[in-house]
Amino acid sequence: MKTILVLNTGSSSVKASMLYPKSEINGNEPNRIITAHGERLGTPDSFLRISISMNAAHSILQQQNAENPGKKQFKRSDSLQLTSRATDRQQNHTLTTEASDENAEEPMIETFAIDEPNMSHKQAIILFIEKVKARVPGLMETVAAVGHRVVHGGDKFSEASLVTDEVLDAIQNVSHLAPLHNPSNLEGIRIAKAVFPDHVPNVAVFDTAFHSTMPAYAYTYPLPKEYAHHQIRKYGFHGTSVKYVTQAATQTLQRLNKGHRNLIVAHLGNGASVTAVVDGKGVDTSMEFTPLSGIMMGTRSGSVDPSIILYASQQMNKTPEEILSELNKKSGLYGVSGGHNDMRVIIEKASSCDPDALLALEMFVYILAKYIAGFVVSCGGYLDALIFTAGIGEHSPLIRKLTMEKLSGILGGIKVDTERNEHDGRYSDGVISEDSQSCVAMVIPTDEEAMICRECEAFI
Repeated sequence: MKTILVLNTGSSSVKASMLYPKSEINGNEPNRIITAHGERLGTPDSFLRISISMNAAHSILQQQNAENPGKKQFKRSDSLQLTSRATDRQQNHTLTTEASDENAEEPMIETFAIDEPNMSHKQAIILFIEKVKARVPGLMETVAAVGHRVVHGGDKFSEASLVTDEVLDAIQNVSHLAPLHNPSNLEGIRIAKAVFPDHVPNVAVFDTAFHSTMPAYAYTYPLPKEYAHHQIRKYGFHGTSVKYVTQAATQTLQRLNKGHRNLIVAHLGNGASVTAVVDGKGVDTSMEFTPLSGIMMGTRSGSVDPSIILYASQQMNKTPEEILSELNKKSGLYGVSGGHNDMRVIIEKASSCDPDALLALEMFVYILAKYIAGFVVSCGGYLDALIFTAGIGEHSPLIRKLTMEKLSGILGGIKVDTERNEHDGRYSDGVISEDSQSCVAMVIPTDEEAMICRECEAFI
């Protein structure tokens, strides 16, 4: 019995999941046994939360034991299901329940809270491993691979890669393109290589890899050639999420006998992007050289005239670095609404006719719809499905409705099915549009960790 550990090491956080690969069970999805998240690392408020499905853990160990083969079969109803708004000190999972298994035994979940000031990434990862080893002896020994989210692979990586010294050097060499992310990602890899035995492979999965199939006319900037020599081009981000959602949507559309060649994925969270996908491959995306560009986001401006930086520097007595920081951290919904980057708060204030919130809402929908409309061209002028995902995309019926209304004339008269949309597509195979339209609108929950798990399966 093999499991896969997925690590996502951020600048001040680390998230971990142990998953049971789909190759080990009958089904299309990996299943979670453990989730953990450490936040505010390196500060006096650092903490770590760990949740274990004891039913899942014990069933895996029993099947691992040659003396008791098949004593207890792993069931999907034993696994954990991440919520899409896992933040701060909340538990980051709910229980998975299969509609067809009404009599399934409810999983026994054990959650551990560790509050330790100034915890480092290494301390958090080691504490996580030690706690699991102490509570479920033998479970960590089932780990057959460790998958790592790496934000930027530059133009060097077009697929997941087994981590070698050469791969580590290559990631380091493009870290200047993602200085807030890649160094932390590298630290997580180095910690895992030191903690786990040599026979356990580490696999790097790159957010930029999915977009490596963009044609040159889509990723090249209209700049003098010397800029390209300095790696200045469009790379794209959210690729792991888009790949997962694309695969899930394609399977559903095939089952529904719907077209599935030309898709547009709107990944709408605090960071947000739109990606055009043809035949399962990315052909254009809104996030370009950095995650600052593209559509309006929670605190990021999205694409603005670059001359603003020089003009504002001269007129407002700010350095270019200060302005760039404000474009990343104080703009977008936050800047326009007057200090709110949570779409739920903005919608509530807009319903009370708050003018700033109304403007922020209108701008978000307008810019989003404009990008989607433009990417219909990237799909050859015809769209089979528009897919919403991530926090806002999965949980805001209003944003989906307003966006679809703006696109109705372009997408063949597509209309929202009010009931399906209000239920986030949960009871309609993700579909939120009326059946009569040729273009389908869908909600597909993303799961980057499950996608990383899938990528790791090729290496075990």
